[in-house]
Amino acid sequence: MNDNVADLVEFLLARIEEDERIADHVASVSPTTDTKFCLWATQFAFDAERMIVAADYQRVIAECAAKRNIVNEFLVASDPASTALELVLRLLASAHQDHADYRDVWRG
Repeated sequence: MNDNVADLVEFLLARIEEDERIADHVASVSPTTDTKFCLWATQFAFDAERMIVAADYQRVIAECAAKRNIVNEFLVASDPASTALELVLRLLASAHQDHADYRDVWRG
């Protein structure tokens, strides 16, 4: 794996961790576990500039697990599967293209 792809993996895992921390925080302060009711805003304790809308934090936790599984599949894949999965990683990263650490070379 070249350095550019290794950095992409590291970037994605960091964003997944951020989302997991947010979802875990929301779960810990949520007034209910009922996701149909749970639509409210909370200030994210780890980043005071970021307001989080907690609409189904259980889904966010499940999405984080799915994304982590995709990254893990890439890490153990052999060509040509790794080539296809690298494209998937690039597409996942594109959702964070406004992040300061995002690199234009990762565009899918």
